[in-house]
Amino acid sequence: MANSKISVTVPEEVLNEIKKIAASTETKVSHLVTEALSEKIKKVKEEAFVSQINKAFEDPEVIKEQHKMAEDIANSMNIMELPW
Repeated sequence: MANSKISVTVPEEVLNEIKKIAASTETKVSHLVTEALSEKIKKVKEEAFVSQINKAFEDPEVIKEQHKMAEDIANSMNIMELPW
């Protein structure tokens, strides 16, 4: 993967913390920043995915199908009362 340089303005206290962590872990500041941004990107993508799933399960047709599947499963089981 190719690398690119960017210029970012951060508060002085954030930069100081980054430098402390870099020094204590013997890691380059650029590596720490890349790692932090990668984690943030992953989190944003995961949240968007969960949001899409939640939106799909709000669909009345999906809800109806879920209820039907649950009933079919319950009816096919020879259990008088489910444990929950």
